[in-house]
Amino acid sequence: MKIYTTKNKSPFYTLVCEEIILKDEQNHDDILYLYQHKNAIIIGRNQNIYEEIKLEEVKKENIEIYRRLSGGGAVYHDLGNINFSFITGKQNHSYQKFLEPIIEFFRLLGLKAEFKGRNDLIVNGAKVSGNAQIIYKDKIVHHGTILFNANLAKLAQVLKPNKLKIESKGIKSVRQRVTNILHEMEEQIDDNEFIFRLISFFEKKYKTKSDDVENYFENGISNQENFHQISEFRKSKNWVFGTNPFFSYENTKRTSAGILKVLANIEKNLITKIKFEGDFLSKRSIEEIQVILESKEFSRNSLEKELGNIDNLEEYFGLIPLNEILDTIFGN
Repeated sequence: MKIYTTKNKSPFYTLVCEEIILKDEQNHDDILYLYQHKNAIIIGRNQNIYEEIKLEEVKKENIEIYRRLSGGGAVYHDLGNINFSFITGKQNHSYQKFLEPIIEFFRLLGLKAEFKGRNDLIVNGAKVSGNAQIIYKDKIVHHGTILFNANLAKLAQVLKPNKLKIESKGIKSVRQRVTNILHEMEEQIDDNEFIFRLISFFEKKYKTKSDDVENYFENGISNQENFHQISEFRKSKNWVFGTNPFFSYENTKRTSAGILKVLANIEKNLITKIKFEGDFLSKRSIEEIQVILESKEFSRNSLEKELGNIDNLEEYFGLIPLNEILDTIFGN
């Protein structure tokens, strides 16, 4: 295991580094990458930005918006939030397995932490860490957040709570679902001390020393041929906001494994365009499924056959079962 950190606080640096490392076919090392963002919203790959973010507030607060490669929900990051990425070629994709060392660290701090739901860590019944994954060829990134001393008021100010999620969980606001690690600790330490202890824990656990992520790259990240190209693309409106063509049909459902929204154009009983949105935990690009379904007959039997023939369907829709995907498509 190699451990990297960075002092850069922009997602257009930190997450571009993560992407380049993930796609580096010369790298065969397991990597842990720790980073922070000063003032940013990181939105899930399959989410509709207009439904997730209060854009006027975001503009007023000069908050960066970054659409990540992984699925899951939108999160607000400030310097009270610490982020981690495990990049590995190992085949065990279990969220719980990746989070075992984080739970171990929390318990050393005297916290009763546990894995809950699809992708969360909780302390005393409240969420302190959300996680997501992305698969690229034979490698995977598992990345997550740690709420240490984040501005929870700002989080509620800039993110829109999803009504389906609130109704299903019986909660009144975004802020009631989360807490800060600092508020749950008996010992009061500052952000820098927490980060120091986190890095020291991993250095001891993996018997290595951390290094600046710049040193991963032979000539520095700024000299990477594709760094600026990727960073500029991730900033582009086409990537951040996506294209929003007119859809003649849509349906949204709270499934057993996340919110799924389907938008489609149907002509002469054929799918001419289809799009999936939501906070489901996809590990691969959902666009691949959309391409497969275009031009197919718009019937349950037809789509059940098409989707049923995809062996790794869970890598696109997370843990949403096939019958619930079909129920959402056909409004059942």
